[in-house]
Amino acid sequence: MTTSPVAGRPAPPPSSGREVPDKTKWAVKPLNDGKAVYALPTEWKSGALHHKISKERLSSIAEQLTPAWNAQNPKLQGAARAFWSLCWSVAGERVAEAVAMAGPGGSPNPHRLLWNLPLMVSLGPQSPANDPGMNFDPDTEPIPGGPGTRRMDAVSLALKDLETAWLHAAEADNGRGVYDAALWTTLHRHLQTAHLAAERVDRDKEVLYPPLREQWVYDAKTKQNLRKGMTPFPTGEQGLRLFTEARVNAPSIAAYADSAALAATATVRADVSGRQVTLTLTAAEENVHHVCVRHTLTFFDFTDASRPRPINTFWPDVRTFADATALTVTLLPGIGRSCLRELERELGNVAKATDWLDEVLEISNEDVDGRLVFYNVQFTDVAGTDTAPVVRAVIESFAPDGADGPGFTRGDLDLIAKRL
Repeated sequence: MTTSPVAGRPAPPPSSGREVPDKTKWAVKPLNDGKAVYALPTEWKSGALHHKISKERLSSIAEQLTPAWNAQNPKLQGAARAFWSLCWSVAGERVAEAVAMAGPGGSPNPHRLLWNLPLMVSLGPQSPANDPGMNFDPDTEPIPGGPGTRRMDAVSLALKDLETAWLHAAEADNGRGVYDAALWTTLHRHLQTAHLAAERVDRDKEVLYPPLREQWVYDAKTKQNLRKGMTPFPTGEQGLRLFTEARVNAPSIAAYADSAALAATATVRADVSGRQVTLTLTAAEENVHHVCVRHTLTFFDFTDASRPRPINTFWPDVRTFADATALTVTLLPGIGRSCLRELERELGNVAKATDWLDEVLEISNEDVDGRLVFYNVQFTDVAGTDTAPVVRAVIESFAPDGADGPGFTRGDLDLIAKRL
């Protein structure tokens, strides 16, 4: 068994995973104190800790840990205990001790331990504009010699594999989940890989790993910080070439700017906190036009001074309005399913389904059928019954949020505009 970092004793059993600590006060003192060790950019203020795997998904693992620890099946029990012991060791002495002291009778809460693993968090600015919510939030780095392309660092790659293995297990057996010995062994392997990669980083015996400033962008106009993520960032010259080539013989799309004609629709269904919800998500031609002038190289409107985001990302292969419409048709069902998951997470406990009316979902880093996407959706109507609501929503915008399209800062776009 892996030795505990606390006083050399074996990792104590986890407490019941049914007790979920306050998520707003999740960090133990060694992590909070660890932020002050590093000199941070002024625009980061006092800094914040960002989870690579969300607290919600880590909690779903924590909920299964204690039952597996106490399982009668010796293989399942052994695999779960090995994973827990590795978590305990990876936490480090100061964090593990703080987690144990916060638990009843010194019994460490599995939620709190997983939330506080130092390799699970990344030190960055407060309230970034593209916080991905429950979605994976990796640390990334530029690919040497690449055209602005980026990749996950080694720690994030391993943690992404861990999350993927967990999600596949949770969805198995028609959503009932299969949490067997093989799963816990797989999680152990990925966590060990992440730990070995993390320990190659020099943190001079500090609890937290140093902040990766290169992966953050600050926009002075909006005073927003954004994480670059997997989005490629071409140089100014590369960007100028991309825009120039895309705009040769570009057709006019002005006729669609105010058109309410339906361009795409998708209907999806799911259980949302006991309500059987039917959601119809639509896009009018004016919504597709908005995507064109904000998020395509061919039609981007450089004269629009109201652009709210410090970084714009672009669908590189959209050259006509028909291309944009076809992309909308392709993405709408997956975005609709994502909306229902977000309803469950953020708004599932409303008193009445009609409370969803006029709510807006703005989601980053969402995996939509293999593409990482940002989207903005507004709920426009809630009909049916409270137990079986029929909801209508409109997609206001969507953009690539990963490797599917390049990104440019506001300053980059201003410079390109002067040379086009």
